[in-house]
Amino acid sequence: MTTTPCGRMEPTPGPTATFDLNQALLQSREQARAQWAEGLAQFQSQMAAIAETSMQEVVQAAAPAFALGFSFSAQKLINEEHEVLRVTLRHRGGAEEFSEAQAPQEGSAAWHALTASLLAGLLGIPLGSAPRTIEPIQPQPSVAGAGTEAAASAAAAAPAADDPGAADDEWDSGAPDMPEASDSGLEPLTDEEIATLHKFLGAMPQEARKRFTIEFRHHFQVPREVRTIKDRITQRRHKDFIDVFERELAGGQS
Repeated sequence: MTTTPCGRMEPTPGPTATFDLNQALLQSREQARAQWAEGLAQFQSQMAAIAETSMQEVVQAAAPAFALGFSFSAQKLINEEHEVLRVTLRHRGGAEEFSEAQAPQEGSAAWHALTASLLAGLLGIPLGSAPRTIEPIQPQPSVAGAGTEAAASAAAAAPAADDPGAADDEWDSGAPDMPEASDSGLEPLTDEEIATLHKFLGAMPQEARKRFTIEFRHHFQVPREVRTIKDRITQRRHKDFIDVFERELAGGQS
């Protein structure tokens, strides 16, 4: 027998009752996840790309998601003596997911910009024209090395190699970026290095791996239709990004 808070004696739930309760909880979670997936798929089927990850742009693009029962919150947390900004996306069915990053000053422009970026990642909102507007500043090598044909050639080749918009066919086919020898960040990784990184990411906790995937896609502008980033980890800059993420995951310890 079990004594209730009000003093009544009631039969102790047996194995069958406990099993039924667990099953009901499991079904409730599965139903919540199904509603989440259905709502997110409906939103993503009609969403539009944004020009920049400002709060105004993201909230405006996310309006149809809010109408489908999604909401979000942003809060500052202390994680192993480090302040992090956590953005949580919730659905009225009960399911939720969150993404975190090192927190800037609360309420600052950087705070709002990071909130918008994390929210866009959770909703899968793609960045449209912004990457293309950055590339025209790249002809700097021709200024530093004026009068040399080699510098001019390098300046002309660099945007084509690193601009996701200019390499749509390669990305759609799954072919890796073609690195330029003049940029150490574009150096190809060895098969052993790639295998080691895959092993590290595969052993990462699920929540951390989900956060890494979101940040990697956003940082390297991986198209939303590309289902996996596994074959995108091919260059020195990708390894450097993973190294920084690993240090942040370990609480900033080198």
